[in-house]
Amino acid sequence: MRSILSATMFFTLLLGGAAVAQSATAPKLTLELNRLEQSDNACRATFIVANGFTAPLEAFGIEMVVFDAAGLVGLMTVFDFGALAPGKTLVKRFDLPDTGCPEVTRILVNGVARCKGESIDGAACAAALTTSNRTAIPFGM
Repeated sequence: MRSILSATMFFTLLLGGAAVAQSATAPKLTLELNRLEQSDNACRATFIVANGFTAPLEAFGIEMVVFDAAGLVGLMTVFDFGALAPGKTLVKRFDLPDTGCPEVTRILVNGVARCKGESIDGAACAAALTTSNRTAIPFGM
């Protein structure tokens, strides 16, 4: 009985350790909303994206939803970040047309619209995507 218990504990620790090691090395795609600033008749959103995959992304696009002061959907669009080399960090700006920044109360990451790379698809990108935020409005998934 003792040997069965010891074997069970060994395999539990072994598998648990493998899961920790796998999650520690899992690729990440990080997306940060860095800044919102008014630019004429548009609110300019600045994002920082980093490709943590070991392979390049030929295309990467995120569908985002912008909410207005009343909490209603004001804009639903795909922000195209283009190609990303492995380990590459990129800063991209997107203008939200006919939108004042004070009117933007939340930006929701609705999903991965495009993600293409060697052995990388939309599901892999969605699983690897994490968000962060340096603005005063809620941002994320």
